[in-house]
Amino acid sequence: MTTGTKGNGKLMVETLQDSHSIAGTKKWHWYNVQRDLVEQGGLEIEELVINPLSVTDYGCGGEYKENQFYLSWVQDRILVVTSEKHDQTLIDSFSKVVGYKPFARYKESEGSITTEWDRIAPDRRYDELAREGRVGLTRLLE
Repeated sequence: MTTGTKGNGKLMVETLQDSHSIAGTKKWHWYNVQRDLVEQGGLEIEELVINPLSVTDYGCGGEYKENQFYLSWVQDRILVVTSEKHDQTLIDSFSKVVGYKPFARYKESEGSITTEWDRIAPDRRYDELAREGRVGLTRLLE
């Protein structure tokens, strides 16, 4: 298990481990996502499941209080969580773990809700989402 500091010197809260890739990058493994959301984000373990069969290189799926979600993540850059319905407790938990707040929320074509965090350029990404015509696009940060 490894932790470090972000570029701003703030303690990094995601629990990262080697990804065993040629690039030598760190990965937020599904079991660490679950543990971090419980231990640092404050969710109840009985209400949270991360599906190990859903794992990709940069994401995984899960369920919180019968609300299915999928997350995509790039360390110190972005987090995207798409869920069947908006759950502020889940969103707040992810914010606590990554250490920054989401900047936008919108509705996907099939009705699910996507919330995005962008540590580097949230305004640029918001403008991109607006140009794409995302339904119900809401700016969460000023």
